[in-house]
Amino acid sequence: MKLLLILIIVCVVIFWLYRMIAAQHISKFKPATFKPFKDAVQPKLDQIKVEPMAYNDEEQLLFDDVAKLFFEQQRHVVCLEQAENIQQQYLNKMPAKTHSQIGEFDLGEWCIYWNYRQQSLEYYVGKYGIFYTHVDRFGIEHRNEMKI
Repeated sequence: MKLLLILIIVCVVIFWLYRMIAAQHISKFKPATFKPFKDAVQPKLDQIKVEPMAYNDEEQLLFDDVAKLFFEQQRHVVCLEQAENIQQQYLNKMPAKTHSQIGEFDLGEWCIYWNYRQQSLEYYVGKYGIFYTHVDRFGIEHRNEMKI
């Protein structure tokens, strides 16, 4: 009986020590509760006006014009080897900050994607046809498709 009582006391002490050590480890990972004083010189956040970044309208118009040209030319290229030439041909006409990539998919499908800010142009070649998609500077989507 004494042995059982000693065993219970030892278990309680070990459990209590374990909890103390675990609490110290957890408190290391908690964020600091110290909050610095507000700076009287700095304006309050509600007084600061955040103005949206002005986009260059000429560059947005240029991207839309190149997309319009792309739609007018009605390309029928289905060979992936020519994708890089098409990509460079139109990328050179677009604004300098335009991003572009060529995607290759299963079943021989591929696409060329250009984007500038919120505008995009995509040339997609799939087994059901060739698809053009353009989102202009106003957010309006334009589509065209041709069956192969």
